[in-house]
Amino acid sequence: MIRDGMIIKGKVLRKSDGDIFVNINYKSEGVIPKEETSKYAYYDSISEGDDIDVHVKRMETQDGFVLLSKIIADKKIVFGKVKNAFKDGGFIEGSVTKAVKGGFIIDFGANVTAFLPMSHSKAYGEDIVGKKLPLKIIQLDEEKRNVVVSYKEYMTEKEKTESETVARVYALNEKTTVTVAQVLPDGIEVEKESIKAFIPFAELSWKTGSSPEEEGFKEGETLDVLVVSNEKGRVVLSAKRLRENPFKSFMDNYKPGDRLDVRVNEIFPEGMTVSVSDGLEGFVPAGEFSYFRRIKDASAVYKKGDPLKACVLKIDEAKNRVILSVKRLEKNPWNSMEERYPVGSRVFGIVRTLVEGEGAVIELEENIDAFLHASNISWNPFSSLSEVLVTGEKKELKIMEVDKSKYTIMLGLKQLHASPWALFTSRFKEGAYIDAKITEIDDNSVTVLLAEGVTSKIGIRNKAKLRNQKGDVIKVKINKIEKDAKKVMLLAKDLEATEEQKQIDDYMKSHDHNTFKLNDIINFGNVNKEDENAK
Repeated sequence: MIRDGMIIKGKVLRKSDGDIFVNINYKSEGVIPKEETSKYAYYDSISEGDDIDVHVKRMETQDGFVLLSKIIADKKIVFGKVKNAFKDGGFIEGSVTKAVKGGFIIDFGANVTAFLPMSHSKAYGEDIVGKKLPLKIIQLDEEKRNVVVSYKEYMTEKEKTESETVARVYALNEKTTVTVAQVLPDGIEVEKESIKAFIPFAELSWKTGSSPEEEGFKEGETLDVLVVSNEKGRVVLSAKRLRENPFKSFMDNYKPGDRLDVRVNEIFPEGMTVSVSDGLEGFVPAGEFSYFRRIKDASAVYKKGDPLKACVLKIDEAKNRVILSVKRLEKNPWNSMEERYPVGSRVFGIVRTLVEGEGAVIELEENIDAFLHASNISWNPFSSLSEVLVTGEKKELKIMEVDKSKYTIMLGLKQLHASPWALFTSRFKEGAYIDAKITEIDDNSVTVLLAEGVTSKIGIRNKAKLRNQKGDVIKVKINKIEKDAKKVMLLAKDLEATEEQKQIDDYMKSHDHNTFKLNDIINFGNVNKEDENAK
């Protein structure tokens, strides 16, 4: 029997002027009034023939209809679902409608809302407004209809469930069979019972420098793997650990110094990898290519697939790595290099490479290079190596250092000649007057050349009052010589003119074409006297 307050089922009979008429299996039809259907958009969303839930507000109206409400029915039904979710500890889906201070407002429908605290949203820095989320009811006040929800607890429980499923499907330290879902450049994606995992190439094969495709992995094939880890639902699998590590076999049969036939795999700036045996690679550092040349680009000397002979330099058990050397198959020529090139001896070499800011690579003989540092090129300053050296030219040089441990020979060019400073200090003493050529004029000083490779500065007060210009030779006095610092302190008389003298100098320079020499003035006077006597 129908009575006030009940929620019942009804079928929509017709819509008219905003009202919705409903068959509720009663002697009178029910009606949802226009005030409600327009406010909650029911008039447009509900069609004739629809089965709907309605709330009986009043059994009889003055028009003979039963007054119904859909919004009240919807609210009660939605809130009932919220209560059940809270009671059962289950989850209910809600839409994030807006962000407010401290969290977000959730709408479950029919204007039944809840509060999602920021700490339970897992949305720091993420825009979740407009998204639908599965939520857990963590607080419920039925009287005030206050609801607090958590997305974090849903995610925590979801991750726990997933971790348990993963642990069941991929049992730790157990061998299992998976299906290759996708072959990628750096590994393969596999799956078992719809749970996917990624196996990097490093765990597919003991080889390096290859790829899954080159190793023949194909989509759809099955593969036996070992479950290395399944912690927190993250699966780590390995195919190679089910096979014997070829490095262990290598360790049993080889030791440092043994010779091997290898093949070049990959070339890098720091060296190259080579195939030692099936599934085992070795590494040749760039410094182990040659005793002579510093090979910066191995690809200019070696190509992938080239056969080589190498010797075992080191066996790194911790990294399953064999370090090899090519040059150590030959006798080390550096053991006798000091005898071939004694320090202090003079040699001839060809300039091969100029490295601005560093120096030059000099070829002493075929496959033997030495280095001429920029500081050992010239006693005189220069701005570019090309000013003092030419690629391809033959130069006489001096052996400065031979370092057998670093396989380097250091050369000197300026050391073939005595230091200009030594020559200067042996020739001139403090108190002497010498000629100096002005080479530079700055705001606060004048730079002068005293001898080849020896310069000094003289301080000035006013650049505008200088009586000389760049290129002039002036007389200076050596006031002090600091041998350790290689500095010369100078005194220069009348380098700057007084204001009066400056004016006279400027005038004289601008009127040179009108001035007479002293003899001209004397002769001019004598001529005048002769003219007077003649009269």
